Amino acid sequence: MIKRFLLIIIIIISLIGLGIWSPWQNWKLDLPSILGIESKERFGSLKVKSLAGEIDVFLDGEFKDTASDDEEFLEIVPVSVGEHTIRMVRRDEPEFPEVIRKLNFEAGADVIIGYEMGPSEHFSEGHIFYARKSYESKGKPILELFTTPDKTKVMLDGNFLGETPLKQIELSSDSKHKLKFERDGYDPLEIEIFPDSQDERQRLNEMVLTLEINLFARPINIVNEN
Repeated sequence: MIKRFLLIIIIIISLIGLGIWSPWQNWKLDLPSILGIESKERFGSLKVKSLAGEIDVFLDGEFKDTASDDEEFLEIVPVSVGEHTIRMVRRDEPEFPEVIRKLNFEAGADVIIGYEMGPSEHFSEGHIFYARKSYESKGKPILELFTTPDKTKVMLDGNFLGETPLKQIELSSDSKHKLKFERDGYDPLEIEIFPDSQDERQRLNEMVLTLEINLFARPINIVNEN
């Protein structure tokens, strides 16, 4: 017992000495890192929801998992901060066009994708939401809106905002916001943005938030007058 006690004392003294030694002062030895647990606040994450069928998700060319319409969001974490290429393939309809985007990932922020991949871009529907740090904002999130097709009317929390593309839209992070997109010949689309938690919404301050929307074209009924 005495030998074991002395050995423990020697180990503790040695660790204290190493902690004082200058080369260790630049090392970041936090408990999550030691245990192999990655802090989500230091990384981004990708959330993908299929609105129809199964979608295979690739990150920088590597297959990650499959998102299904009968399950909740597929979450891929951690994703390092910076630009990454996302590729989505409709598993049950491999001849459908792929969706490929190079998107920016920020620490503590989710890249969120909800998509119904159809036989063409016109007959697909979905949204892609991602963020990047802003050096010009006044402490509030700034929203950018892009749609396919453009010149789509946008309502923000029930008020007409304008037609896409739209930029420099200053939002409050005190609550969630509802957007509605409408254009003749296309199905309207409504989406609610921002997390439920106030703490998570606060993380979006001083960020530029980009929302890409793809509207579903209504099929044209051809009437035969013969």
